[in-house]
Amino acid sequence: MEEKVTSQESSSRVTPELDEERNILNSVSNGVSSQNIHTQQNASDGLESLEEDTDDLDYTSSSDEYELEENDESLSTTIMHEIQEGTYTCLVCISEIDPFSKVWSCDNCYRVYDLECIKDWAIRGSSKDQSRKTWKCPSCNVETKKIPKKFSCWCGKSNNPAPNPLNPFSCGNPCNEPYANCIHNCSSVCHPGKHPVCGAIGPVMKCKCGKFERQLPCLITPYEHSWRCESPCDTVVCNLGHKCAIGECHSGFCGQCQEILKAKCYCGKEEMDIKCYNRAPMNCTTLSGDMSWIGESNCSNLTTVYYDCAIHFEEIECQPLPTTTKVCDFSPSNINTCYCGKTIVDSSRRTKCTDPVPECDSVCGKTLKCGCKCLLKCHSGECICYNIIEEKCSCENYSYLVPCQFLQQGYKPKCNHKCPVLLNCRKHVHKEVCCPYEQTALKRERVKKKAIRNRVRSNFNNDEELMTMEPIHICTRTCNRLKSCGEHYCEALCHSGTCGVCLESSNEDLVCHCGRTVIPAPVRCGTKITCHYQCVREKECGHSPEPHECHDDIVGCPKCTKLVSKECECGTKSDIPNILCSQKNVSCGTVCKVSKNCGHPCMRVCSSDCTKRNTHASSTLCQSACRKRRNICPHYCHLKCHYNKTGKSSRCDATVCSDPVTISCACGRIVRSVPCGSSLDEDTKIGTILECDEECEKKKKDIELREALDLSDDELSLLSDIPYSENLMNVYERQTTWCARIESTLRDFIVGYQNNNSEIEGALAFDKRLRQFPPMTTPQRAFIEDLASSYKLYTEQQDSGSNQSIFVVITESTELPELTISKAVLHKQEILLEASKADRLKQKDIDDALFNALIIQDVFFGIVKDELDKELNSVVDSFRIEDPTLQWMKESTYVFYSKSNFQTIDIKGENDLYLLMKSFRKVLREKSLAFDCKLCLLDDTANYILKIDEKNSHAPRVDDESIISEISMNGQNNRFNLLGESEPEESKEA
Repeated sequence: MEEKVTSQESSSRVTPELDEERNILNSVSNGVSSQNIHTQQNASDGLESLEEDTDDLDYTSSSDEYELEENDESLSTTIMHEIQEGTYTCLVCISEIDPFSKVWSCDNCYRVYDLECIKDWAIRGSSKDQSRKTWKCPSCNVETKKIPKKFSCWCGKSNNPAPNPLNPFSCGNPCNEPYANCIHNCSSVCHPGKHPVCGAIGPVMKCKCGKFERQLPCLITPYEHSWRCESPCDTVVCNLGHKCAIGECHSGFCGQCQEILKAKCYCGKEEMDIKCYNRAPMNCTTLSGDMSWIGESNCSNLTTVYYDCAIHFEEIECQPLPTTTKVCDFSPSNINTCYCGKTIVDSSRRTKCTDPVPECDSVCGKTLKCGCKCLLKCHSGECICYNIIEEKCSCENYSYLVPCQFLQQGYKPKCNHKCPVLLNCRKHVHKEVCCPYEQTALKRERVKKKAIRNRVRSNFNNDEELMTMEPIHICTRTCNRLKSCGEHYCEALCHSGTCGVCLESSNEDLVCHCGRTVIPAPVRCGTKITCHYQCVREKECGHSPEPHECHDDIVGCPKCTKLVSKECECGTKSDIPNILCSQKNVSCGTVCKVSKNCGHPCMRVCSSDCTKRNTHASSTLCQSACRKRRNICPHYCHLKCHYNKTGKSSRCDATVCSDPVTISCACGRIVRSVPCGSSLDEDTKIGTILECDEECEKKKKDIELREALDLSDDELSLLSDIPYSENLMNVYERQTTWCARIESTLRDFIVGYQNNNSEIEGALAFDKRLRQFPPMTTPQRAFIEDLASSYKLYTEQQDSGSNQSIFVVITESTELPELTISKAVLHKQEILLEASKADRLKQKDIDDALFNALIIQDVFFGIVKDELDKELNSVVDSFRIEDPTLQWMKESTYVFYSKSNFQTIDIKGENDLYLLMKSFRKVLREKSLAFDCKLCLLDDTANYILKIDEKNSHAPRVDDESIISEISMNGQNNRFNLLGESEPEESKEA
């Protein structure tokens, strides 16, 4: 920028006409004092020297630069003139700026804007870059970080300057802004635009060599390169007396001597031309020493120098030759070990230099340049590294064994691991194979995540992070995302975050559809026009439009809401009322039930393709469940329709059936649910019999033992030979006709299979074993399932609800009982009749039996057996009862009996219990121990109560009158008088 200004300023002063330039230089030379001139020269000589200086400094300018400088100087005048007249336009609000406005001027293009407009533009304008927090000037697009907030004069020294129509927005003070390319300040009054060219006289400057001084106008003063006098530089630069090679006035050192000299090389074979500063003189002689000279440089020839043995030699580069003969390197005096240096050589075996050096059997082991040891056996010549080293690959994820020479050549092993690092755009993954910067990037990501996790990260600027990121992890793709305007795509490099605001604009006015709202150009891309007038578009249907505001063409008018009658899609109904006029598809809800090739219904709802074009849904797109019965098992196919589907078999048995089936062992104790497992290669597991285990054998032996000892219940043992359950026979008695038909169906099914079993083979075998019943009620299915279990058929229910059905399958254990259900019912009735007769006889025996115990009922809460024993023992002692026992039966109930003779009690014993009952009842009630005491009958085990005298209706029993009279005569002193003494208390209780 500074060079450009300098060139422009110089072009305004140095004109193409030479005469005008001569006049300027003459006037300058006349104004310079005599002390600044070293020699008195005429005006023409001074002019020539100045012209030479200006030529060296490139102060000539083209006419284009001259015109540009004139335009720059006139910019300030134009701005001031237009503001004074009030015709200067603000590019943001497109309004005029006058001397009474508050303005802000761009420091780059000097465009003047209204302060409030440019402030609003900077805060929320389309040029704002959210990521870098900068905004762009509407005129020159130069980015600026500072948002304009205050109104100042042109030079910025005075805030809020007073209105001045003669010099708008100027403080009236000198500008005093330092020039960028000279030592002076701008002397003009506070002004807009660029500063005028400096017209001051420059400082006194010495020439480049410092011998002379001169003062020129500031415009042509060579501040950077100084000026050159005509005095030559005669400085001696070498010991041979040569002078400076530059020859004219210059700055800095003269440099090395550049004179070309003839010189002889050190070996004496060549003479060459060299520069003086390249000389390196040395005394040189021949090998024989008969001739000497001074060599000053080296050539490219090699000289052969023999050792003292005159056999071996060495070739040396050009250098002063040795005057003495060197001892041979292979001489026995120089070599006393083997090549590796581990074994001493016997001097007697090697007497001269031509004798070979012996090699030992040791490993060389010399340390190589790479740091490894030589692995070869003792050898002559240079060592070569054959070591294998473990080295990590470039991405440091894997380690490999590689030759050391491979590493010494600068190579590194590479793996096939792809770099998982996200690029700076945070959208694309690097994916380069064995990336050398992967670990660096992963470490950076870990540090970033840790800082975020610890809430110590302060740098969220992606641009600043980009400056420290590895270049290989910077995404170079084009973003190419659609901007918010919806028309243009982001052309920046792929980045994170949202794309910038679209900067495209249109030079045409934006007019709404009705033409009453206009946004004048320029119009930024994405601008939406809002018109609050009513839309004037007409509807295609001809109905009156709904009132709504004017809108864009991409937004449709509201749909017509007028209710009309329309025909449905399938044509079944032609006048469906109350349909919106805008509704395109009208459905009557009719479902097409026409079967497709796969067997499933079309299932299209009110489709014109089905009714008018007779084109139904394709079976290749059918999504219905297959629900076809498999051929190898009785289950349905649960796959989606696979008929005529690419890559799928049309056979349902191609897949393994996973429906659960129940299998059991032979005795029925072990029951398991397993997958059916049927397929084209496997049979179904229906009917598979599991192997019985030890528990099954134990249970079988227990049953056999009970049968052998006749420990089973009499009634159950009598019904055990009936193969049908009790519930099945009860249902048969109530629904004989239907049950008989089902029984006949199953019997015919089993008999038919058993008769033709030998003739059925292959795929038809399972179909003959299967019987599917139609859907029926739950009790009916339960009857079939119960009957099938009697025949040892496999049963399973399918579907649900009203479609639920049941099927049966013949297995290896299936058997057909000889006894039909009707005969089993008759047999059961006979058994129950015999059992009822036996029960009646048994109950009569119990009713006629004597009471053999007392039952104490409703024992009060908290009373224990010990308290009852204590209170009742005093009463029991008055009676002669052998081995009396009080036994707990259940909650609040005890029994009292004679343990020795309760099984063989007689009438006398029963009468004693009756008298004892009276005494027990009285004591229990008086002591508040229990509520009641009664006579009862215990079984032989004393564990069950067979009967109780609930109504207290029992009276003492006698065998003859003598016993009664004896009791009455001798019972005067006995308080338990059976017949002679009344019991008023008992009558009260009754």
